[in-house]
Amino acid sequence: MELNLLSGLLLLALLCLAMLPFAIPGVLEVLLALAIGAFVTAALIWFGWLPQDTSLVLLSLAMLTALSALLLWKPLRKLQKTGIRLQEDSAISDFVGTELILTELASKDSDSHIQFCGLEWRVRLDPTEMATTIEAGQAVLISSASVGFLLVKRKSF
Repeated sequence: MELNLLSGLLLLALLCLAMLPFAIPGVLEVLLALAIGAFVTAALIWFGWLPQDTSLVLLSLAMLTALSALLLWKPLRKLQKTGIRLQEDSAISDFVGTELILTELASKDSDSHIQFCGLEWRVRLDPTEMATTIEAGQAVLISSASVGFLLVKRKSF
């Protein structure tokens, strides 16, 4: 089976779209722009508006990729700034609301440590907590979590 320019462009576009879920910000926009450029260039070839000359196809792909990147730049940046962050932090963390028993004194001013889920975490009292310290052995709830760091509040009974 011969791989012509049209099928190569379609394959490129599909591969770019398949890699989107695994892309980091910055690369994601490039992959999306490249996929759009490849689809539009393939459509131009399909409808006979662009000859199957390799140099013209590559020029068209480059120009359409750049154009789609320019047109998508602001909307995608706006989406990233206002969208929900998919990192582990505060309200979206699975750890929020989990009860722990402190093994060290916890305060608002300095970090203490606790073993949790097989890892050692830094712990600090939540700024909204009324108390300034909580003694070791007391039950607390995780109010916010980020990588390696937990904010906790006194468990209310």
